[in-house]
Amino acid sequence: MEKLKKWFSLSTQSDERIQQIEMKIWAQSGIVVLLIAFADFIIRGAYLHRPFLEWAASLAIIIFYMIFFFIKSILTGIYETDINNKEQLNEKLKEKMSNTFILCFVAIGATTYKYNLPEDFVGWLSVIARFIILFAFL
Repeated sequence: MEKLKKWFSLSTQSDERIQQIEMKIWAQSGIVVLLIAFADFIIRGAYLHRPFLEWAASLAIIIFYMIFFFIKSILTGIYETDINNKEQLNEKLKEKMSNTFILCFVAIGATTYKYNLPEDFVGWLSVIARFIILFAFL
């Protein structure tokens, strides 16, 4: 792990204060990239009405960032403070993730089957919004 951190220059100092500053800079850089991808997604998809393949990479960046953030938040215990050991974490993750994903995919599959696959920006955005809303509330 240390080799990977040094390769990405995540911890080049032994001082913890400076390491925290470096991590803060990396986090802010990630937010800037996310905002640029979001602006590209909105401008190309909603404003210019470009084809899906032109703004798909930006959408993939946004989705990957959100999934990574939520998984990392769950694993670090931000949302579930009653987890004390790895067994409790694994049980809680299996319980929540499996039920949530199954329900989300069933709901989205049913609506997609009823209304077919989306063909424009608004259609894809509504499918993504449904998935996020279902996942967030379950």
